[in-house]
Amino acid sequence: MEVWEGDGRAPLGGSRPLAVLAALVVHLGEVISTERLVDFVWDEEAPATAGALVATHVSAVRRALARIGTAEVIRTRPPGYVVDLAPAQVDARRFEELLAAGRSLGRTEEAADALAEALGQWRGREALEGLGQSFARIEAARLAELRLVAEEESYGLALELDRADGTIAPLLAHVAAHPLRERPRGQLMTALFRTGRISDALRVYQEGRAVLRDELGIDPGPELREVHRAVLAQDTAVLGTGPAARPVPAPRNSRPGRPAPSHLPPDIADFVGRADQVEWATELVRGVGETGRTAPPIAVISGRSGIGKTALAVHVGHRTADLFPDGRLFVDLRAADTTPLEPADALARLLRAMGVAPDTLPSGVEELTGLYRTYIGHRRTLIVLDNAAGEAHLRPLLPPGPGSAVLITSRRRLVALEGAAHLDLAVPDEAEALDLLRRVAGAGRTGAEPERAAEIVALCGRLPLAVRIAGARLAARPHWAPGRLAGRLRDERRRLNELSAGDLELRTSLELGYADLDPQERRALRRLALLDLPDFAAWIAAPLLDIGTEEAEEAVERLVDCHFIDVIGVDGTGLARYRIPDLAREHARERCLFEENAEDRAAAVLRLAASWLDLARKAAARGPGGATRHFPEPAAVRPLDPATEQELLARPAAWFAAEQAGLLAAVTHCADHGMARTARDLAGALIASSAALYNQFDAWSRAHTAAMAAVRRGGDLEGEAWLLAGLGQLRYEQDRFEDSFAYFSDALRLFGERVPNGAAVALAGMGTARREQARYTEALELLEAALERYGDRGDVAARAGVLYGIGYVHREQGRGPAAREALSGALTLYRAAADLHGEGLTLRSLALCERAEGRYAEAGRQLLDALRVFTGLQDTLGIMYTEQALAKVELRTGRTEEAGRRLARCLTVARERQDRFGEALVLRTLGELRLAAGDADGAREPLERAAALWTELGLPLWRARTVRDLAAVWSAAGETERARAARAEALAVFRSLGGREAWERAGDEVS
Repeated sequence: MEVWEGDGRAPLGGSRPLAVLAALVVHLGEVISTERLVDFVWDEEAPATAGALVATHVSAVRRALARIGTAEVIRTRPPGYVVDLAPAQVDARRFEELLAAGRSLGRTEEAADALAEALGQWRGREALEGLGQSFARIEAARLAELRLVAEEESYGLALELDRADGTIAPLLAHVAAHPLRERPRGQLMTALFRTGRISDALRVYQEGRAVLRDELGIDPGPELREVHRAVLAQDTAVLGTGPAARPVPAPRNSRPGRPAPSHLPPDIADFVGRADQVEWATELVRGVGETGRTAPPIAVISGRSGIGKTALAVHVGHRTADLFPDGRLFVDLRAADTTPLEPADALARLLRAMGVAPDTLPSGVEELTGLYRTYIGHRRTLIVLDNAAGEAHLRPLLPPGPGSAVLITSRRRLVALEGAAHLDLAVPDEAEALDLLRRVAGAGRTGAEPERAAEIVALCGRLPLAVRIAGARLAARPHWAPGRLAGRLRDERRRLNELSAGDLELRTSLELGYADLDPQERRALRRLALLDLPDFAAWIAAPLLDIGTEEAEEAVERLVDCHFIDVIGVDGTGLARYRIPDLAREHARERCLFEENAEDRAAAVLRLAASWLDLARKAAARGPGGATRHFPEPAAVRPLDPATEQELLARPAAWFAAEQAGLLAAVTHCADHGMARTARDLAGALIASSAALYNQFDAWSRAHTAAMAAVRRGGDLEGEAWLLAGLGQLRYEQDRFEDSFAYFSDALRLFGERVPNGAAVALAGMGTARREQARYTEALELLEAALERYGDRGDVAARAGVLYGIGYVHREQGRGPAAREALSGALTLYRAAADLHGEGLTLRSLALCERAEGRYAEAGRQLLDALRVFTGLQDTLGIMYTEQALAKVELRTGRTEEAGRRLARCLTVARERQDRFGEALVLRTLGELRLAAGDADGAREPLERAAALWTELGLPLWRARTVRDLAAVWSAAGETERARAARAEALAVFRSLGGREAWERAGDEVS
């Protein structure tokens, strides 16, 4: 693993930073979360602080990269990091690109050059040498296999280009190193034969057969046996062009003079892309009639409606037509576009195509099958069976002998079809889809607005049929610029209407696929499409359909097999995530609105919302800070099975992160469909999610805005009040304390006396905002009023939070005993509520009390207890704030090196999480550290940056504390008057706000 820019190489050191960089580069362009990086770097042996160590190792790599001016290569992207490199900047990716190019260029000099350049990317025998992690071993094995493929491709190409002499020596070494690989052995035999060394070629075969028998207990495969036969027979027709080619036998027509039937539809003139898929199907078909084969090659091409299955099969049929002198037959297995063609009817069509007189055909399926097998058994025929509905309809149509080949297309995977090879056809990449649009619409049309052309392709989901229709619409309307069509396609509610041109209509194609489903599959698809979820886990089908979880997962997987749902990955809980492609989702949503009544649709949504809220409440209770969040009273909900629930909630933060986009979509849906109470309850659930915990404020804000509009339309004042409180909490998390106070004040006005619990939440929020602003007198009054509203029977965790705030105020005003009393009460309540996050916060605050009075040993013990709590919760921010406090203890006890290392980690975390308060706090502590070390010049920059941040945040007390530190910097620099003025300014702020510094001795350190 090396990094270089020009002539400079980055001084990468340490196995862990190297592993972090390797993991990010192996997953090039993918955002890798901190949790996944921990798994990659430590496998199963991660320490408790691994999450924090990842940030340290990333910083180390960035410092190394900075030495060659490329520190920006690793970028922070929540929830982790991503490497910002083009594939061409990574030799492994460049190798793969050149290999793919070489394989696509045919038997040409250009292909040989590409393969040579690909192999030139290797600088040793192994990839990722020195890294022993599982991911590195897997990637190294994958690249090693591709290297062998590249070498063997280059040998084969050299033979095609009549360079047999030059391939013998490297092939001898290759076969010796990999004796079980049959392809290079056959290539070596061919090269030896062409150079007149027939006996050597036969000896290579005998050695290979002996190795295969000794090592694996098998004989050589059919291709190697064919090369051996050709050497014995000196068959230059085979050995002169390579073993893939086969001489085509003379045509054998059923009647002399009768032309061979050719029922293939015309090939598409503007067929583009699909090179790998065409090659796969072509090679499979070319296996027809090979030595040792007793059954026909069968290829099943499956994919969703409009993906281009038939076009691919027909294209391959025309490419391989010369292999089938007895005919190319094509049968669409759907009759009248809705009912599957019965096997008897399909057999009759095939027999008539082969020349059987219609009046001689038997009527029964068994007799027809027997007659068909008699006619087809010894022929060389290609059979294309289009739009197959199921395996049972296909089996009678399959030829019995090896001389024919079968291409099948289907919307289903047909995994039970014996002996078939399967290709799941996905949408083409963007370049191929753009190429198709250009060919249909005209290059001049799309070239005028390339960005809008790319948008059209994206809005069509790169689905070939949709792209073709869009191109046809542009071609039919020369006065339309691409931007005009893109604008019409942006509205997803009318997109299907726009994708129609002549007899091409996307909705019709989607209808055919929908008609293929059974009633239960259709119902599942409709319900899953109802909320327009961007992605989902299979469990959500359970409440939507009111069925069990196992049954729900089976329903989703059946739709995956039918290509209506895509599997897009695995979330942090270990569950598969699914997505319905946009166009299919819109069609299914249309069907839901048409086929189901409003009451059934609403009931399904409400069941899902109740399940989400139930799981959110349980996940929040297990995660950082969740127990202090407000949740509505639980609705009646059909519980998930215990195993599924345990799997979902084992990692609460990961579950929230996975479900956040779905929760937001559900809020929007409920708000738009008259379910205001559900919308605001779901918006409240987002506050306990990763939106709150990881500063993902956009989802929080959008959910509350949508829900607010709904409750105001319905006149729900209490709902409006709860949402205002949620927005107040949002502004608090964003360090916008005055806005936070205003929202909580509006909430309090609406709660009034009618909702005591809500009023308590609003008062506590107002008090907390004032506490952060160091307006301590007002904060204490508000917090005590909140505690009174809660009463002795109020929410335990909420009362603990208020007591925590009261203790905080007492501590900041220098009332140590009162602070300890309130904080000890908070600790007791947090523990009673099993709120570990609150317990960790309170332990840290109690430690600050001890530290303020010089009891550093006790402060350090309590901070280490807090650190253990936050580490167990994987609460990165909690860890960061506790480590900052520990660094202050180490600073005051002379352990400056340890303090410096902690603060470096803290600063990275604060910036990654966009926590401006935390960043300012850490910068100020760094300044104090440098002052304590006698480095006044080094302290200036972090202290000035901290002071600027406090000013932006509107926190005069914290700015005053930092200005007092800057006074020491200015004194050391001889700026005596400036330093005196700074101390006077700070003291005036301390006195006006009632801070404890007002009566502490000058020079004492605080906070």
